[in-house]
Amino acid sequence: MKKSAFPLFLALAVSILSCAAESGKKPASPETIGLAAADFILSLQNDDGRIMDCPDSDVVNEDSNMEYACLGLAAAYGHSGEQKYLDGLAKAVAWLAAREEMTDADWKGSWFYAYGVDAPYDPFPLSPGEGVDDVRGVDATSALFVYVLYLHRTLSGDDSLAALYENNARAALDFLLANNYDSAKYFYSSWQESSGSWDLWKYRYAADQADVYLGMRAGFLLYGDADYGDSADAIAAGVTADFFDEDGEKFATGMESDGILDTGFDEFDSIFPQGYMAWVFGSSEQTLASYEWLESKKTPGGGIYCYTGDPGYSLSVAVLALAARSLGLAAPSDSFEWIALETFDPDDGGICDTKNGYRDKFSNVAGFTAAAMLGLDPF
Repeated sequence: MKKSAFPLFLALAVSILSCAAESGKKPASPETIGLAAADFILSLQNDDGRIMDCPDSDVVNEDSNMEYACLGLAAAYGHSGEQKYLDGLAKAVAWLAAREEMTDADWKGSWFYAYGVDAPYDPFPLSPGEGVDDVRGVDATSALFVYVLYLHRTLSGDDSLAALYENNARAALDFLLANNYDSAKYFYSSWQESSGSWDLWKYRYAADQADVYLGMRAGFLLYGDADYGDSADAIAAGVTADFFDEDGEKFATGMESDGILDTGFDEFDSIFPQGYMAWVFGSSEQTLASYEWLESKKTPGGGIYCYTGDPGYSLSVAVLALAARSLGLAAPSDSFEWIALETFDPDDGGICDTKNGYRDKFSNVAGFTAAAMLGLDPF
């Protein structure tokens, strides 16, 4: 499983949407873009609370997409105080809780990789790669549920939702500690099905450790459980050093089962941790170096292109901006303008996945963009 900026089952789709701004038109402001992106997320949400991965999508929350979209709703409420964003966040929490496995002891506290968009929202089997039929028990998905619940409690000042879903939150974190923990301090990605058998995929994504940290720390702050706090502290104590590729001066995509860093470059999967790790963990020698690496890939127009054939991901800009916030650096105004001119659709508020190639508009891209434009601190 990968933190792709677009669902794998749509990877070859070519969108007919045009998101280029009119020539000579003044770029929209970060505030305008951020709130419009949050409104786009709400447009994908129904009364039950589910947020589609993109318009006309067949799935919900593929690889945690919906949970990342919730970051945008949190940022929009924190910035504007408009109740609709907080309500959307609460409805999303309720929908996610209803999908969580809470009866099967073997899988209690976990989710499937994706769900259908229509009630009863059955699991939607998807293969993330050759030889794999489906996925469940993703570390990020369980952890981010607790983090989104924490964001709601913190923003609203109301403990009722966190109390209502305490059993769900504890089950989510307990599942990770019991099933995805590497017995040292980090967490394996997921469980994958092949020929009817579910097996643990012992790959540790760098960015997933940040997701699990967010969830564990949130669980400790919400419920005071020392196991969650200890896990969060253990991750934070060594993750930026342990996952840093000294030769490449940036974070590795992940760590293999034998503990060797995966330093190969795998398109956006390798871009994402360069900004995300800094946003979550703050300033360190490694996060500053990875930020500098990502910033060095910026073109004069503000776009970020990290490898030959890079189509120009909106999320590359978003994670750069989030990192800058945590590192106390200036927001990348030229890159914000690049999004305004190249990937923002003023007609519906959506953010195209890339400038070139994938023009689909995903809820997770809107969520990260809103968080970047409006500002969101991890804690």
